[in-house]
Amino acid sequence: MTLRHDPADEPFFREWNNARRRETGRVRTISRSRARSALLQQHLGLTRDLPVPACLIVGSKGKGTAVAAATATLHAAGLRVGTITSPPLRHNRERIRVDGAAASQSDYEAVSRRAARALDCLPAPHAGYLPPSGMFTLVGLRWLLDAEVDVLVVEEGLGGLSDDVSLFSYPAVGVTQIFSEHLDVLGGSLDAVAADLLGVIDEATERVVAFSPQPPQAQTRLPANTVPIETGATLERNIRVGAETARSLLAVSFPDRPHQALPNARELADKLILPGRASLHAVDGAQWCIDTSISPEGVADIRGRAERILRPGFRVLAAFPDVKDVEGCIAELDGLPVTFVGAGREYLNYTRSQAGTTTQKAAHDARTDGCDVLAVGTQSFAGELLELLEVETDRWW
Repeated sequence: MTLRHDPADEPFFREWNNARRRETGRVRTISRSRARSALLQQHLGLTRDLPVPACLIVGSKGKGTAVAAATATLHAAGLRVGTITSPPLRHNRERIRVDGAAASQSDYEAVSRRAARALDCLPAPHAGYLPPSGMFTLVGLRWLLDAEVDVLVVEEGLGGLSDDVSLFSYPAVGVTQIFSEHLDVLGGSLDAVAADLLGVIDEATERVVAFSPQPPQAQTRLPANTVPIETGATLERNIRVGAETARSLLAVSFPDRPHQALPNARELADKLILPGRASLHAVDGAQWCIDTSISPEGVADIRGRAERILRPGFRVLAAFPDVKDVEGCIAELDGLPVTFVGAGREYLNYTRSQAGTTTQKAAHDARTDGCDVLAVGTQSFAGELLELLEVETDRWW
């Protein structure tokens, strides 16, 4: 979900919205339809073997950072790079990018019309819906291929095997941190989550790069020759996962491309513009650090960073919905003044953190106080803040 809505979003969310209207209460009774996704794939002229080399990034957190790093690395190799990423921050145009830049408004409207025409050609849904993330993946890939990109970087939307990214094969796969998340959709346990996410690694996958360490449920499902990324803070390791996945794709699919001049992780960290990933923003004379960590390890990392760069006495705005490890994340903020915020309440619950205010109200109060701020939580929470602060999110460099 994103704060800014656009009429061109409608086709991508049409079947999901219709399914939600047919349900009663907050329990999901209508699910994603892989059969409909396969029909859409066929209608768009897409096959399992994509016509240009592609790498995939999967995981529970850090995927957006890894995708940006992979995109920048492939672009530095002289390639025209098409990227599918999910979810966006301020606008759904951000989901479809060429060389790190979000689709323009006119291009996004053209993609939207393509999506609407495709829906009109499919039979009416009767046992499931086309998910928004899948629509963006499938229609976005078609548009990027028509735009004649040389290579693709794809981020899973929600899951691996159960997500529409699994309709394609990838020579290189990058894996960020895997932990218990989206249990209501991905199977109810960490073992099920790991099986779903890593099920996209198939016989066509020649190289795998993974954030390390992983929980045993994930580690046992990784190929023996997986390249582990073991050192550095969470943000740095996510950058390295993306960069190494891109290098792996170059080695497999573009063996004649020189690798010596490609940026290393530190150079990428300096180059990339990543709002919401430990990003710093000047707000009325104060410094705000906005981060989308929603695991205890990620929260601990960003707390340490905030204590090094923000003024003493900074306050914390935190959005930890019930589907996350709420207690673990809260424990990592012990001793700090925290305001718990409920962002995206139309689809998220905040009973475990007892969030008692909105993003807008919490941000207003923090600006009034004039203190430095660490804001940490979901992507939708970061998106709301970036919208309020009018932070540019269209370009990665």
